[in-house]
Amino acid sequence: MTLWMAFGLLLAGFVARLPLRAAEPAALRLEARLLTPISTYSTRAGATVDAAITTLLCGPDGELPEGTVIRGTVTNLHRVGLGFIHETASLRLKFSTVRFADGGNYAVDARLVSIDNARERVDSHGTIHGERATSTLSNRFSERLAFLAMGHPMLMLPAFAAESAFFRFPDPEIHYRRGAEFDLDVRFPEVMGDVSACEAAPTDLSLDDQLELDGIVDELPYWSYSKRQRQPMDLVNLMFVGSEEALRHAFDAAGWTGSRPNSMTSGMGAIRAIVESREFSDAPMRTLLLDGHEPAFGLQKSLDTFEKRHHMRIWARDDQWRGRQLWASAATQDIGTTFSMHPFGFTHQIQVEVDRERDKVVSDLVYTGCVDSVTYVQRRESLRESGFTYRRGVSSDARVAVVSLNACEQPRLNLVGGPEPAGPRGLAKLVRRVMLTARNHFLRDNWYWRSADDARIAFVRLRDWNRQSRQERLARQRELDIAAKLRVVPGRTN
Repeated sequence: MTLWMAFGLLLAGFVARLPLRAAEPAALRLEARLLTPISTYSTRAGATVDAAITTLLCGPDGELPEGTVIRGTVTNLHRVGLGFIHETASLRLKFSTVRFADGGNYAVDARLVSIDNARERVDSHGTIHGERATSTLSNRFSERLAFLAMGHPMLMLPAFAAESAFFRFPDPEIHYRRGAEFDLDVRFPEVMGDVSACEAAPTDLSLDDQLELDGIVDELPYWSYSKRQRQPMDLVNLMFVGSEEALRHAFDAAGWTGSRPNSMTSGMGAIRAIVESREFSDAPMRTLLLDGHEPAFGLQKSLDTFEKRHHMRIWARDDQWRGRQLWASAATQDIGTTFSMHPFGFTHQIQVEVDRERDKVVSDLVYTGCVDSVTYVQRRESLRESGFTYRRGVSSDARVAVVSLNACEQPRLNLVGGPEPAGPRGLAKLVRRVMLTARNHFLRDNWYWRSADDARIAFVRLRDWNRQSRQERLARQRELDIAAKLRVVPGRTN
């Protein structure tokens, strides 16, 4: 026993003499937009990739120069090609250098965290994993047609032609155009000092302007309502000050697009986008009413999937502020699709913390340089004290962001757009489809795989139900906390 105690004391003394390792600086979460298009089909490992940091940065001496670019390389890449080796594509980016507009370059440690509104997933190491093309609803439908045709050879060609005309085989490669948005965790070097995201400067309002703005927000409805069912849908959380021309110019510069009218054709396009797991950049939106009026127009932003998108509806208001036109908006983020009975059909699930989308819209517009000021106005009551029916699970701090726009004559460079990514054509696409479909049939068309898949789907449904219940409890508690603060803290404009 004495021998073990002596050994323990000796080990403790040795550890105490070891030099203490300095704690690593905390990573800063930044938003960025891709400047260099990327495709697992055409990009090669070792290629240089640039992205514009859209988060405004502040250092010890104030705001850092605008136009900051972070540079990295493609360190690992797997393409699907003809499907002989890989079923899914993967891509890893390593960002290591920050370049400022004044010419300064600094080495940084950065990790990719997420890609906004993408069908792909990013793991904890920053590797992007593509989706398996044969996991889509369209491919499952085509497999059933193929099995039918095997029993009746005369139906093979007509069945294949009908399926190909109606549904496209999804592209399993990863393609990101210029302007794709993603989040990075970045550690800056000590020589740069304390770098952080700039805090919004307080808006200097006169007492008369503040009182007038508070009165306008008081008259603003909390919710937009469905045209078909009288139920609250999206929370009204934004107001814009400026002309329609300035509003459209600002959102064009921020990379937002419009939506096509609701019709049988656009509805069929939405269904195809869901079952084919692809993008639908000008997808239709359900008509929502504000004070009984339809929106003047709708805007959205997505990447390579219809399931996820930022979208908003904008209504013209009769009021004016400082002699300028006012617009109200309800902005939400779609995070998935589900089948609903009320209303009947496919519908989107939204991010229940709707304040994130409000702040996302503000951030996008501020980056364009088309914004003169942003004022957050606190409503008098929280959602559950407003006297109106509310949408279950939605959580908000009950503030409205009032964005005052300028003429937007010289916005920042629009980072969205560029040519379509290159991909295989003709015979190569046919070979890839046949190869991936055959692999999927031999690997997964059996009872144990289907049983495991059914168990997975049941688990996901149960998990989603539990998550929704938890979100509703948290939303209620948050509203109670906000209501308590509103009863204590005087004033509403922040």
